[in-house]
Amino acid sequence: MSKVGQAIDKNDLSTAGSVLGGSTDTDWVQKANIAFTKLSSSPDEKTQVDNFNSSLASLISSVTGNDIESSKTAFVSSADAFEKWTTLTGLVGQLKGL
Repeated sequence: MSKVGQAIDKNDLSTAGSVLGGSTDTDWVQKANIAFTKLSSSPDEKTQVDNFNSSLASLISSVTGNDIESSKTAFVSSADAFEKWTTLTGLVGQLKGL
């Protein structure tokens, strides 16, 4: 996600898109969701996973549609949900920098 954020910050949606992939069916998203499922036990954690996935879908759509402002908004929402999830699961220290 940090590479995507850096690319979006530079208005480089081509790079952001190549890192993200074209859909939520990409290998890295599926692997992330497997990890989310294994590591999430509380309803709050699961809510943040849902929020992340929803924001990620919006981010991919915005990047694919070449909409920089929507991409920035969706990226912040995705990062916020991920940060909240890492805090709730106690993994915030281990996952810094992703």
